[in-house]
Amino acid sequence: MLKEIYYLIISQKYESIRRTEGQKTLMAIHNINIPHIFEYINRISHQKGRNTLFRFFSRTLPGINYNRNTICKICNKRFTDPYLHLFIDYQHIKGIEKSITTTFNKLSIIKIKCWNLEAMETCKTNKTEKVYPNLVGIITHTLWTIICYKLFNEDQDKKEPTFNPTKIENELNNLIKLEKFTLIKKLETYEKYNNDNNRNLLIYKFNTAWQNPINPLPVPI
Repeated sequence: MLKEIYYLIISQKYESIRRTEGQKTLMAIHNINIPHIFEYINRISHQKGRNTLFRFFSRTLPGINYNRNTICKICNKRFTDPYLHLFIDYQHIKGIEKSITTTFNKLSIIKIKCWNLEAMETCKTNKTEKVYPNLVGIITHTLWTIICYKLFNEDQDKKEPTFNPTKIENELNNLIKLEKFTLIKKLETYEKYNNDNNRNLLIYKFNTAWQNPINPLPVPI
């Protein structure tokens, strides 16, 4: 279902897309390019991260979308935008912000100074970059699981989710391994037909897209 929505937005099948008040605010106040940002979000490989980030910028996350100019159920502070409050300004997120930025900068060649809306704006990178937007998606989804627990959980036996840098790194590494597996299948096809030029080009593009400080050359040449 979300893939169909991505397609309709990106292809601009409809001349006029009705934007929510939240989207209008993102455009007017925060200068977020809507719907252009969805084109970049659609390129994120991490499925849960892609879907959560899409719902964040489309302002369609369940359970919080209609909360405006009200008191936060978690921290009792008044807010006007539930998305910016819960994902960025909420005191628990501020408390782990250093861990978020440290983890992010450890895994990404493109660095962030802090965790804010600018850092979440995936269209600030070029379209071939893979690590940065996927990290944004992975972290955003992780924060959403934390937020959901604090807002909606009624099961006292359920373990509270936390921001775990090791888990974030593992999710990124597993994603790269999965993408590498797909690449290897393509390479095997090229090798079958002795097409070394396409093979080398694919490896170059993959390494450029997925290079990171820990593994600058994901696929050895």
